[in-house]
Amino acid sequence: MDPSPSNFDPQKSYQSTIPKTQEDDEFWPLSGKPYFYVVLNKLHLATRFQMTFPRRLSEKLPAAMVSAKIVYRGKVWDLVYIGDQGTKKFENQTWEKFVIDNNLEVGDVCLFELMEGSVHGGIVEFKLQILRDNFPSELVEKAEGHNMNNPIDIE
Repeated sequence: MDPSPSNFDPQKSYQSTIPKTQEDDEFWPLSGKPYFYVVLNKLHLATRFQMTFPRRLSEKLPAAMVSAKIVYRGKVWDLVYIGDQGTKKFENQTWEKFVIDNNLEVGDVCLFELMEGSVHGGIVEFKLQILRDNFPSELVEKAEGHNMNNPIDIE
């Protein structure tokens, strides 16, 4: 797939379905791979539709524009990852499609686990968990960062 935004088909919300496995579960234990979480705000959702990656994770991602995938609840969304500009991020149109398809709202928490990707290029793939607006505010306040080195422990 050519990752350029001109080849993105906004009518395709996802290309394939993954066989029924743990992927169909809403929540599952993390695998030990790099991850980060984001409490969604207006910049992620409204007119800008920006999803950028924290620096610690950016160091593990390519410095090029490549195809990206988000796997969520057994479905795969094709996105464009932009790593050749100042901030590494998803291309806004493709992220917007994912946001709309999944009815994401301010206050929802997206936990991105990097399943595939390296500084050498190729595809970038994230497995995603979404904690809807019921994420406990006291846990967000205790969190000092959004990465695997400072996890939030939910018991």
